[in-house]
Amino acid sequence: MATNHAYQYSVVDMKTVCDDIDEYIIPENQEACKLLWSKNIFTLMCNNYDNEDSWITLSCLSEENKKLFDELALKDKRFGRTWGGIGFKIPIKPGKGNDTYEAFKELIDLFPMQDVQKDGYMTVDEYLMNYTNCYKMVPNPNFRPLQKPRPSEYEDPVLYSKAFFAYVDSVSLPREIRVVDESKMEKTLEEYLATSKFAGLYDQDDGKIFYNKMYYNAHLRYKEINNVHSFK
Repeated sequence: MATNHAYQYSVVDMKTVCDDIDEYIIPENQEACKLLWSKNIFTLMCNNYDNEDSWITLSCLSEENKKLFDELALKDKRFGRTWGGIGFKIPIKPGKGNDTYEAFKELIDLFPMQDVQKDGYMTVDEYLMNYTNCYKMVPNPNFRPLQKPRPSEYEDPVLYSKAFFAYVDSVSLPREIRVVDESKMEKTLEEYLATSKFAGLYDQDDGKIFYNKMYYNAHLRYKEINNVHSFK
C-alpha cells in the first residue's frame, strides 16, 4: 500500500511494477532493475531517496545463482542482507541524478540468466489443490508439536528462548494439509485451465503453470536463448 510520498511502497506484485516502473522505482535504479529482469532475476524492493545507501532486494534465485551469491557475500559486503531479504548494496547516497547503474551492473553481470523461479509459477498439483476442488484433506505428517518448555528447566535464557521458539514453530504448522484427489477431477487439466485465469500459461513439457503472461513469456525466452528442450 502506498503512502503519500513518491515510491514509498511495501512489496508490490512484480507485474504491477513492470507495467508502471515510474510509479514504484526511482529513476536512478530503473535501468539496473531492468537488467536484472532481463536475466529473470526479479526484485522485491529497492531504495528510495530517504535511504543512506542504494540497494536492491532480490526475489528467488536459481540454485546456481544462489550458490554464487552466497560465495560472493563471504568476501564482498556489497552482497548480503538488504531490506526484506538479500540483494545488492552499494555505497552511493540516493539522490536525483546520482548514477547507480554502473555500480549495480558490475554486480549483476556476475550472474547468468536463470529460468523463472517459484515466485513465478506453480506445479500442476499446486494448481489443482489451490484453484479447483480436486483435493482432499489429510493429516500433516510434519505436525509434531513439541512440549512447551518451562523457564525453570533452563539455566541459560538463550537456550530457553531457542526451545520456546522451536515449540512455537511446531504448533504453528497446520494439522491437516491438502493433497490432490484425482477422483474429484470431472474434466482434464487442460479443460480446467481453459476456463481459469491461467489459460494459455501452461508449459506442459515442464509441468509448470505460470501466474501471468509476464512470467510465462520470460520462461519461454529463457528456453529459447538457452536452447532448452524438455521431453516427457
